[in-house]
Amino acid sequence: MTVTTKSSYLFIVCCCFVTLLTFGQISIQLPESPTIDTIQKSWKGHNHGAFSDTFLFNNQVFVDSFSTFHPGIIRWPAGNRSQNYKWEEHLSETNKFNLKNVIPFLNQFGVDLQVVTNFGNGSATESAEFVKFCNSTDPYYTNLRDSLLSSPNPIKVKYWEIGNESTTAWSFAWSWLGFQDNIRFRTGEPLKPLLKKDIDSLYYYGGDFFREGWVEVIGGINLIEAILGDLKFYENDITTDTITIDYPKLDVLDTNAVRVYRTSNFDQVWSKTLGTSLADGQVLYDSISNPNNLLAANEYSWNETQVILTPIGGLKASDALLIEYNSTGHDGAFAFRNAMKAADPSIEIGYATVLQPELYNNSTFQQDFAASPPDFMIVHSYPGGKTQPLAENGDFSEVVYVAKDEINSAVDFQALWNQREIDWSIPNDVGIAITEWNINLYDGAPENHPHRGISGGMYVASFLANMFESAVQDSIDLRVNNHFALIASGNNFIHLFNSNATLETSVEGKATQLVMESIGEKTFPLSITNMPQIQIIGNQQGDLITIDAIEKWGGVSIDESSVNILFINRDDQQSYDVNLQIPSSYLANSISVDKLYGTMFDQNITASFQEEVLSTNNYLVNLPAFSVTSVKIAIQGSLGIDENELLNNEFNVFPNPASSVLHIQSKKEEYLLTIYDVSGRMIQRSTKHFSASIDVNEFAEGLYFFNLQTGRDNITFKVIKK
Repeated sequence: MTVTTKSSYLFIVCCCFVTLLTFGQISIQLPESPTIDTIQKSWKGHNHGAFSDTFLFNNQVFVDSFSTFHPGIIRWPAGNRSQNYKWEEHLSETNKFNLKNVIPFLNQFGVDLQVVTNFGNGSATESAEFVKFCNSTDPYYTNLRDSLLSSPNPIKVKYWEIGNESTTAWSFAWSWLGFQDNIRFRTGEPLKPLLKKDIDSLYYYGGDFFREGWVEVIGGINLIEAILGDLKFYENDITTDTITIDYPKLDVLDTNAVRVYRTSNFDQVWSKTLGTSLADGQVLYDSISNPNNLLAANEYSWNETQVILTPIGGLKASDALLIEYNSTGHDGAFAFRNAMKAADPSIEIGYATVLQPELYNNSTFQQDFAASPPDFMIVHSYPGGKTQPLAENGDFSEVVYVAKDEINSAVDFQALWNQREIDWSIPNDVGIAITEWNINLYDGAPENHPHRGISGGMYVASFLANMFESAVQDSIDLRVNNHFALIASGNNFIHLFNSNATLETSVEGKATQLVMESIGEKTFPLSITNMPQIQIIGNQQGDLITIDAIEKWGGVSIDESSVNILFINRDDQQSYDVNLQIPSSYLANSISVDKLYGTMFDQNITASFQEEVLSTNNYLVNLPAFSVTSVKIAIQGSLGIDENELLNNEFNVFPNPASSVLHIQSKKEEYLLTIYDVSGRMIQRSTKHFSASIDVNEFAEGLYFFNLQTGRDNITFKVIKK
């Protein structure tokens, strides 16, 4: 490949593919007693939408694969659906991932729930009540959970988001694919501008919004959803009707606050043939908002939540009804936060809208923010404007480097909030939640797009590993992380599982498995001798920067039976051999190597696995060009990590050996228990509270590893089943 000079994107455009010469063998001396950091449960999260079909996760393929992700938290109901999600009504859809079906999922995989609270058509009072429903031990809520969810126990939701961007609450103004600059009306009528500062102010303070007109179809909405008023189509003749509108409360003081259009003989079949273009949206809105079809004032009335229709001649089959109205009294994020904190002071709450200068430079807003501070601010990391053109141009080393740069941006974002804590007198630490991230946000990717292949896998691996590293170093006060997303169908490739003809683990899913199985529980830093270097163009002016060709991290399995290394070779031209120098104190007896690599320019990948007995304390591992490699060194020796004191002080485990029941006496209110057999296969994972009894009757005789994780403590003890 040749060096090219382009200057189109933020910081990276092409690779000059010059590997700087290094002298001597590339090697790593593994430490005898590594300084280990625990990867927190809340850092290992995924988005799992409430409208997912249950068959996608109630099958053995998903169960076996998902367990290898070492999952920790699920963000639910996920995405923009949370804006107008009515969880109680959704309980009737038994084949969906509603709250009732969430409960056994949490228990099965030992994961926690993170909730994006209803925002826009809900109120602060309703969200506070939902917090109590999820977390309160009061008998009223215990009985209510038992009645609605068939599970009386508190769900114990610690992390909550207020909204997910200010989309449906304020006319789809913010969306994951862009910002709506205008509300549109009938052909020839002027547009109504939407200003970011006004939308963001509505997010934090609440207020009124007239739901009229329509907006461009972006961010996953369709033409019907792009109509800001409420639509209803009639299939039968009726005399009168009462419609509960989507975004109460209605303005009952202004006689012009509601208008109703009735379009006779509306062709729903025709409307479904429309595309998603501006022209199609204009045609649809023109067809249902004809001024000649306005109902007279004496044909309808309204209260705070409903419109009562008494049209002359009644309502006929094939009528289409459009209600446009002033929706008033929306609570803002500050009101939501205060009510929810009052309901349960122990929870952590995040704000989803990044501040505009008109707000963050305003002293009154700063005071209001400090009076209702979040525990974390939410970051969505979708660098598609960088990664997509790079991959399509064949600049693959740069694509992976974007992941590191995105983490650097999160570190800068954390530093910004650290300073604002001081400048604005915010009374608590403000951390970060990376609640959606990926190499790109691409709902309709073409076949064989480079992101479908090894580029997507390497980006995910690099982002995860760099995020873990920054979090354990406290460069980021990371509260939660959620990869976007868990399961998808169709042409969307930014998910860990694909569910087209069959359920299968995606390239990104395979890369996630390599990361989580190597450094996803306990991690430690590594240094490498004779690190090879590559050069990439590092800014818009085409300046070259030099970066390490290889990213590397150390890890320890949860039962400390193996020392692991994760390698990412960012060089898309050169493979490397790395000599591993293994301390004799490890008593290493075997080594296994997992590799993931591909053809870069399409979706074809290769996954290889090799295991062999170790006869020396040196091992040469080959890192293919542009690859993710996980190395596991099985050990019999000790790493010098003394956890006995913590075990003795906090937990009492008996009897050991055990034949039928193992008892755990604990001083901890909550801890995650994971049980592994001697081969490292996970047997059980569940959250326990204080003391617990474990039925081991069905366990085969032999040695098992019981891991207890609580906060930053992570200990493992051996149990013999006799």
